[in-house]
Amino acid sequence: MEEMVSEEVGLEVDPSSGSGHEVPQDLGSPQTQSTGVLEVASGSDDGHDIEEGIPPSPHKQPPQSLSQDVSRPHSTLRLRSSRVVSRSHSTLRASRPSVKECLKVPESEMADLSLDVYNMFYLSDIKSQACVYSSCVFLVKLSLYILLLLDLRTNKKVPTDGNMAASIYVKIAQQFLIPVAIVTQEELITSYFIFSHLKYSPEIRKRHPGAYYWKFILAHFARFADGVLFLFINVWVMLIQENDVLGLFLNFAALQFLQMIDNIALQVSLDGYWTRSLQEAAQDVVDMKFAYRHTYVHNCMQGVLVLAAWISMVVVWGVSHYKPKDE
Repeated sequence: MEEMVSEEVGLEVDPSSGSGHEVPQDLGSPQTQSTGVLEVASGSDDGHDIEEGIPPSPHKQPPQSLSQDVSRPHSTLRLRSSRVVSRSHSTLRASRPSVKECLKVPESEMADLSLDVYNMFYLSDIKSQACVYSSCVFLVKLSLYILLLLDLRTNKKVPTDGNMAASIYVKIAQQFLIPVAIVTQEELITSYFIFSHLKYSPEIRKRHPGAYYWKFILAHFARFADGVLFLFINVWVMLIQENDVLGLFLNFAALQFLQMIDNIALQVSLDGYWTRSLQEAAQDVVDMKFAYRHTYVHNCMQGVLVLAAWISMVVVWGVSHYKPKDE
């Protein structure tokens, strides 16, 4: 009987032991590696009572089912599969051509992108998380502007010579703050810089397939609209001030957090507070660059645009303060 058992399970009987303990003949098989040493119970003559999973011990261990042993390799395979997918995604991103290879211009001819969600929208695919996220941030910012405009239109009036004129000190402070409001408005100045100095490069789609020309225009138009609206709100808040210069400064400073919403939204994505996809999209904005334009007209355009914005705000200030007196 012992010889029959040894032939069926591939084991040989230890002749020095009469208890029926078996030793493995081949430890190189997959079953032997995963389950350890096999032990045949001494009370069984046909070798069907087999314990597996642990080395022989003086205490009898409860048997383990075959399904448990089979499930372990599958769990390990699933874990390794997820790691392979993650590594493949990272390898795919690393295999993209660099920005310099796409633009084919020297480093001195490249300009960094502003770190905001508008550039995230431009570089992302239309159905990606980054595209939806950047669009939602813009809509939130636009909603705050609309609420401010509705409140100013309903509850705040500009003091004019026809009713309650502002003090001379407030008018002087307003003249100084108008150019300050223009140059500190990041979205507006960035839009002027892009329109005058930078150009769209279709070759960048080798690295970012979703960076279409219409998205380039839409993203920068949205940034420009953001800047114009915020500048208009800033000037309106300055104009409603009557005789308190300190209140004028405080109101001007209190609104500055609104223009930082899009930058903060990109930064929290870059720091990994949201999803891995948004973090990678934010890193793409950091790594991305534009190619410069080098024409005389484009070099002068930025200064002309800033000057035009200042003249238009001065005209608004003059019309608001020196309207004809009410009859």
